Amino acid sequence: MLDFFVAIGLSVLILAVVKRWGWPLGAVGVWLNLAWFIYQNEWGQGWLLYLRGVGVSFMLAAGYRQYGLAWALLPWPLLLVGRFNFSLLEPYFPAWGEGLMLGALAYLLIGLFRRP
Repeated sequence: MLDFFVAIGLSVLILAVVKRWGWPLGAVGVWLNLAWFIYQNEWGQGWLLYLRGVGVSFMLAAGYRQYGLAWALLPWPLLLVGRFNFSLLEPYFPAWGEGLMLGALAYLLIGLFRRP
């Protein structure tokens, strides 16, 4: 439950930085991705929740046409830690798929209630 509030807090912080200094979302998304990865490895629940969160964020960024942010939210910190050994990371990728599906569901529900 704490992870949800940390994710909301990071999102608000990122939006404040973008609004205050006018940095592009893609550049700020790289730092968001790295901060979420470090939090999940040190205090959070691990790589599974990291991949779910990145999947949700990736789908929402792609859905709202923020392509730089979507590229920044790919799970590159996990690939660096795993030294691009996909056989080692293979058990974790279904969690990324779950995150992508949750992001698609959130995008569709938001669009359902935002009709003109």
